Amino acid sequence: MNINKGVSVVICCHNSASILPQTLISICRQQTSSVINWEVVIIDNKSTDNTYQISEKILIENACPVPYKILKQPELGLSYARKMGLDNSEYEYILFCDDDNWLKENYIETGFSILESDDKIGALGGESEAVTDHPVPDWFEEHKRNYSVGKQSDNQGDISNGHGVLWGAGMFVRKTALNDLYRNGFYSLLTDRKGKQLSSGGDIEKCFALRLAGWKIWYDERLKLKHYITKERLRWDYLRKLSRGFGAQKVDFDPYLHALDNNTVNISEYKWQSQAIKLFRKLRGYGLRKLITLNSSSEGDNDILRIEKTIGRLKELLKIRGDYEKRIKQIKEAEWRK
Repeated sequence: MNINKGVSVVICCHNSASILPQTLISICRQQTSSVINWEVVIIDNKSTDNTYQISEKILIENACPVPYKILKQPELGLSYARKMGLDNSEYEYILFCDDDNWLKENYIETGFSILESDDKIGALGGESEAVTDHPVPDWFEEHKRNYSVGKQSDNQGDISNGHGVLWGAGMFVRKTALNDLYRNGFYSLLTDRKGKQLSSGGDIEKCFALRLAGWKIWYDERLKLKHYITKERLRWDYLRKLSRGFGAQKVDFDPYLHALDNNTVNISEYKWQSQAIKLFRKLRGYGLRKLITLNSSSEGDNDILRIEKTIGRLKELLKIRGDYEKRIKQIKEAEWRK
């Protein structure tokens, strides 16, 4: 198979006109050696604003140093947008840059060098710093990783058997690795994020799948970016909704976690009924008063976030019910596994 070495920067956008310019400027200012081929691929994911026009305007005004293309994905959803980016990319290394990620000027050069050093690295991520134009609430520092901010692991290098996953902001993936997954029948168990919906997790799911297929997950703090956080996302009710989404996606991660446990965990632990009973008991443990006053609780109460995650997981579990065990079997017997 012909492998075209280089970096394709894929930026998926949905109504991103107001936040995209600084991201594109940071990309236009990348400093790379002449031996590195790279390109920019922008996916306009069913935007209703002028994202498409703004993208082209900023790239022209800042003399984008490499070829670029702006494509429209009519099917709303981050996974659809990223798959289009993957299918329309020229190079082996795909950099998924969110529309609010400001890359350090050596990001592409550093990522390319790391990926070239080990051909078993399937996914690569780095460290991010939050930037915002608005006051940061007291609780943000404790929960910043929920916003893809900070260090992703206590250790650097191969984290496959440690933390084992990366967030999607600024994540490199090896195109060969992803294409191998799809060619051998992989498809996502998650719906992923659509527009303003907060359910996500597709990036973590891909890390699980890559690990099961024998690829390494790699973390290196030389990769640095700034992650712009809007005022809306700094609200407590946003974090609560985000937490509920995290709880829901955990249900879809269970099949991968079971497979990664090498089946040492008793399969009875993964019956949807037993899981649901545990979650009901967990909610009861918070006390009736806490549950009744859930909507009027004080900002910064971590118990509220735990309750939101539990409710999110329980609702998703009750939604899929019998499919829960089917999915565990599906991942266990998947042809794309090593």
